[in-house]
Parts: sequence; C-alpha cells; structure tokens
Amino acid sequence: MLVYYLVALTFVIWGTLYFLYFRVQLRDWFGNRFGRDSDAKIEETLPDEPRMSFTYTSPSEDGPQR
Repeated sequence: MLVYYLVALTFVIWGTLYFLYFRVQLRDWFGNRFGRDSDAKIEETLPDEPRMSFTYTSPSEDGPQR
C-alpha cells in the first residue's frame, strides 16, 4: 500500500512542477482552446453602383425572340 501512495505522490509532485514551470504556456493554450472566440469584424463598403442579383433587359420592339 505504501508503494501506491508513493507513486501517487510522485505523480502529483511532478505534475505540480510541470504546471509551475509551463504555467504561462498552458494558460495561453487553454485560453486559445477553450476560450470564447472574438466576434468577426465586418467592414461595410458601399459599391460605386448598386448591384442587382437579376438583370432586366427590356423586350425588343420586334417582340420576344426565341
């Protein structure tokens, strides 16, 4: 039973030392991995002339062409 206790204590100590040494990198990684995403910035630019999804052409005087 003493062996299991020493193994667990060793893992806790090594884990604590690892965390203390790499805490800044780990904090940045956790923030990047699990943190909130920032809202995307959308720039609105006005076109020179309005764009239409459908173009309209007037029928010719001779009537519709087929």
